[in-house]
Amino acid sequence: MEFQNLKSTLIDRQITLPNCRIFYKQGGTHSASTPILFLHGWGISTEPYQEILELIAQQHCVIAPDLPSFARSNYPNLISDYDTYAKLLVSFLDALNLEQVHLVGHSIGGGISIAINSIAVDRVKSLVLVGSTGVPKVTFPEIIPVRAIEMTAQISLPKLKLQLVDIPQVFSQNLLFNTGNVIQALLLSLEKDLRPLLPLIKAPCLLLWSEKDLTMPLDSGREMAALIPHSTLVTVEEGYHEWGLWYPEKFTSIVLDFVQQVELK
Repeated sequence: MEFQNLKSTLIDRQITLPNCRIFYKQGGTHSASTPILFLHGWGISTEPYQEILELIAQQHCVIAPDLPSFARSNYPNLISDYDTYAKLLVSFLDALNLEQVHLVGHSIGGGISIAINSIAVDRVKSLVLVGSTGVPKVTFPEIIPVRAIEMTAQISLPKLKLQLVDIPQVFSQNLLFNTGNVIQALLLSLEKDLRPLLPLIKAPCLLLWSEKDLTMPLDSGREMAALIPHSTLVTVEEGYHEWGLWYPEKFTSIVLDFVQQVELK
């Protein structure tokens, strides 16, 4: 799949729900195709995914919210479970009059996608789970040295500004102003077992993993693939847990190829 160097077509929008204001980016053509709902990973926002979202928008309609309570999406309460995220995002889909979406979730965004499927199965046309949470492998004491190893290794990758400026900037903002939910979301990511929900996924499902992911090891992806009916596991050699941010064209090509195949069925 080829991409062009086009000016960004992403538009910043926001919508107010009861007790929650959701900030989101929207881009792409409003065609008959089912839109992609893109859910970001732990501790950050949609901002570091800007290049991925712009590439998706060249081919497909995409909507990417900051998760409730993160970055610009204000939510006053502590979120202690996946269901709360899922219910808020289903309300978000209701407010946008979206009957069905392709869900693409990275890390905790994947875990939330699994939860959305469990409470609103008819709203999910397909699932792409990227280094998803839900099958715990790394404990809380292990995560700090694991992340240190990955972040150090990523210094050798392209897009140094992404690691040294863009991601730390939004993460530090969340940690400072949203400390409770940053910590709670980390605990959810590391401890909550979503295995019982995986056999309930009936929509086409792509599991997308880096072979070198240490945060959510490939064994998690393999176990998910064994439990999700008719799922496909695709692995890449590049990067680590956030590999898609460093290799956006490869990431986007894999995701869009899968989504477009589902659209054609």
